[in-house]
Formats: sequence, structure tokens, C-alpha cells
Amino acid sequence: MSNKVSASPESLYAIVNLVNDDTEVYGSPAQLLGVHVHTVLSAHACPIKDGGTSGVEPFNIPASTAAGTWLEGGNMRFTSSIHVDPDNSATGQITVVYIPDLEGLAGDGVG
Repeated sequence: MSNKVSASPESLYAIVNLVNDDTEVYGSPAQLLGVHVHTVLSAHACPIKDGGTSGVEPFNIPASTAAGTWLEGGNMRFTSSIHVDPDNSATGQITVVYIPDLEGLAGDGVG
């Protein structure tokens, strides 16, 4: 018998305006499903980092990505948090779609 929380994963989203320098999308472990670009990105790539602005950069949205583009995240696991950390001069708007990682939240001494 497992003491871990059991729940079906539910995808959540966050709309991010890239004019903001750093946006914490989700402050705990999560899986990145993908990113939808609403407004064309400026000539700056847009890193999505695990662990804040000084964290690792497992996902990057290319500069000048067109509006309407869906970038598959492949259920990439972010072990700390999901942060969008664009250049200070970046513009555009994206939606980040993710699933919170609910493993270890109760019953096993983790979380």
C-alpha cells in the first residue's frame, strides 16, 4: 500500500508578458507540456529555467518566434520551479502549459 497522494494530473497554464524581466510560472516541481506564442517574440530568445534566474535552462524559445506557434515541451520535468527569464528588451506574450508534480506531497516524509 502506498502512502503517496494519488491524483490524475491536471494541466494548468500561465500567460506571461515578456516585457516583465522574470516571471515565476510555478514555484514547485512540474512538467512542461508546451508553450503557445500569442504575440510574435522580439529578436531575443526566451529561456525557460528550472530554479529561477540563476537556474539551469532546459528549454528556450527561439528569437522572433511567430504568433500562433506551439512549442512542445515533451513533459520535461522541472525539479525546482518553472521561470520565464527573457532579455530585458524582450517583447511578446506566451502561455506556458504545465502539470504540477504532486509526487511526495504527503505520506512519505517528502515535500
